[in-house]
Amino acid sequence: MKTLRVRLESPPDPARAAPWALVDGNGRPLASGVDPPQRWPAADHRVAVVAADAVRVVALKLPPLPASRVAAAATFALEDRLATPLDDAVVAVGPQRDDGCVVAVVAARVLALALAAAQPRFDRAIAEPQLAGDAQGWGWYESGNGGFVCTGDGGAFAVSRATDPDLPSELVAALRQSARAGTAPEQVIAHRPADPALLAAWTRAGGVPFVAGTIWQWQDAVPSALAMASDVLVPARAATSAPAARKSSLLPAAATLVALAAVLHLAATAGTWAWRKVELARSQRALEAIATELGAASPADIARVHAHARHRSGRSAPSDAMPLLARAAPALAALPVGALRTAAYGQGAWTVDLAKVDEAALAALRDRAASTGLAVVHAPTASGFRARIGAAP
Repeated sequence: MKTLRVRLESPPDPARAAPWALVDGNGRPLASGVDPPQRWPAADHRVAVVAADAVRVVALKLPPLPASRVAAAATFALEDRLATPLDDAVVAVGPQRDDGCVVAVVAARVLALALAAAQPRFDRAIAEPQLAGDAQGWGWYESGNGGFVCTGDGGAFAVSRATDPDLPSELVAALRQSARAGTAPEQVIAHRPADPALLAAWTRAGGVPFVAGTIWQWQDAVPSALAMASDVLVPARAATSAPAARKSSLLPAAATLVALAAVLHLAATAGTWAWRKVELARSQRALEAIATELGAASPADIARVHAHARHRSGRSAPSDAMPLLARAAPALAALPVGALRTAAYGQGAWTVDLAKVDEAALAALRDRAASTGLAVVHAPTASGFRARIGAAP
């Protein structure tokens, strides 16, 4: 029984190579390489290992709950913890432990759905930090162009690749925050190459002891760690199958409803249009009144009021996910092939992760977005750039 593990930072692309490892039923390595999907070896099972910087792994403390309510409670707690809606994300929730802790893996919906539809078909998609197993205390792992830190409670966060002897800035910030909260770890185990001089330098910089651990690689993860990890494809495939199931269940009633609608349409048209005009007039008057009160001095506030009024009248607003994506599509389509990795919508803007591109590509993205009334703000990340696309102020 052979299993193919493929480490992915973005959806599989025939033009982009990805690292893979072929292992036997006991997890022993048989072969490895870096190839595009069409050159991956055949296997009985395929597992996508989603890179740490493409997911969030969060440990949540919940009261004792029935198993059927854990996922819903965890999703609610996640929205509160992350202070953002999860409409554009897929959440995979593990079982609740005896101490009440639940581990949730959050992935961008576009990434999870792409993995669910990928060919060759993946049997599972798991977060890279969960391959490290159930470690005690904080552990620092390197992988690809970055790495991650497991916090001992099942949670983890991504870090950039260290430039020795400096620590990743994300790890330094997390240690300082934990020190202020009184929850600093007793030590950090470095599962990467380190000599005594490096460990001493990291101890001074981090404020807690750094000790050497076993050097870890994602290819060598034991089967038990994979078995315990949450599968991102479960909620992703449920999200795609649910609409189809609802559609098929409604087919018998659809014909009856269509016939009834044809009869009612003529009688209802006049009243419907009149009522919509009344509602539209009310919304427009409310918007004009609020804009007048603002003195037309705050474009952002007026835009927000405008969006609210459109939602009340049953219409989409320019800053909603789909209208905004339609305006941004020409600018995104002009990016180099494979540059767009993930996209997530929240708080009236799209946040996209890009591969490393040159300044000309970024300038073209800004110019094309500006031509449709959008503004682009971007910053470098460990693996490329992160850009936020929203309505121009």
